[in-house]
Amino acid sequence: MTSSALYPPLATGLVLVLILIDYLSKANTDHFQRRLYLSVLISIFTAILTSFAASVLDGRPGGAIRVLLYIINNIFFIFQNLSYYLAAVFIDYIANKNNARIKKFLYIVLGIMALNVIIMVINIFFGFYFYIDGDNRFVNGSMFLIRFYLSYIAILMVIIDLLLSAKNLTAAHISLVIFFAVLIGSGAALDMVFTGGHLIWAFFTGGLLYGYFYIIRSDTTQDNMTGIGNRSSFSEFIAQLNRMGSKQTYAMALFDINGLKKINDAHGQDVGDQALAEMAEILKKCSRQSDFLARIGGDEFLIAIKAKFDIEKLLARVLRTLESNNRKPDRQYTLSISYGYSTYTTRTEQSIDEFLQRLNGLVFQHKKDQRSEEAALAR
Repeated sequence: MTSSALYPPLATGLVLVLILIDYLSKANTDHFQRRLYLSVLISIFTAILTSFAASVLDGRPGGAIRVLLYIINNIFFIFQNLSYYLAAVFIDYIANKNNARIKKFLYIVLGIMALNVIIMVINIFFGFYFYIDGDNRFVNGSMFLIRFYLSYIAILMVIIDLLLSAKNLTAAHISLVIFFAVLIGSGAALDMVFTGGHLIWAFFTGGLLYGYFYIIRSDTTQDNMTGIGNRSSFSEFIAQLNRMGSKQTYAMALFDINGLKKINDAHGQDVGDQALAEMAEILKKCSRQSDFLARIGGDEFLIAIKAKFDIEKLLARVLRTLESNNRKPDRQYTLSISYGYSTYTTRTEQSIDEFLQRLNGLVFQHKKDQRSEEAALAR
């Protein structure tokens, strides 16, 4: 093996180690995303190490070397394909933030990987996938393309996921999904052209770095509990509006969940978190892809739409969806909200803080009116 052939796996391995060390120090509260991304890193790192070891041992004499080459190459193929599928699962989680959906996705992946392992074990006896010749050199078998077909299933899964989730994806999501789809496809194609497989790791490095930067950015601008924006993302949104050359006018509505503390006290923190997640899902369902949505406080949510759209129609959709959800059987709580809305224009004397104070006042007045109505009905 030439020294130049070592560069791609060594460079990728170094980058993976640096990402892993830095990522472990991050206080990311989305533990599932954390475990999933670490699984991708570990799978690819294992594939790189075994690819490197196989390249070093290839062609060296000895019966023990022959056995070792079979073991190492089997581990390499298993973990390389696993890295493709875990990348696809990671993309799905980024796009949908749905743990129940991911568990089903993982069962599919485990089934495909179990099939892959069975094929690798059978291959040891028949050599249709690959075999080690008399000189202890790796040779592709007559059915070596099975490996690429298994890889392309991962690409197909990413493409289908992109199509099914298009309504829920932001521009950042779409970029990430497309980038990983191109990454996996390019890696599989390079495997077919360059059987050594070392150029694949350069593609994986780029994809992992892009995914890592996305995660870091999400940690600072995304609410981990609900998957929508947070207060920092709202500040960034306002700053972006202010940087535009002309005045920008947006209608904004502020929502406050009524009695969240009572839900927590009666049913526990997990159910309270479920109420927050449900509120976010309602707002996402009722809003357009171009609308801005964020959780800006403990139980406060804000949605901003361009002034040309009707904020009252959006509010009506939210209330209808809320009422529909509350009619579902076996609910542990009734979700109730107070809200206020108004119009904000950039480059005026009114600051965004003053505008938010005004919205808070409208929410407080709505809450007060609701209590008066409830008291009147009770009498």
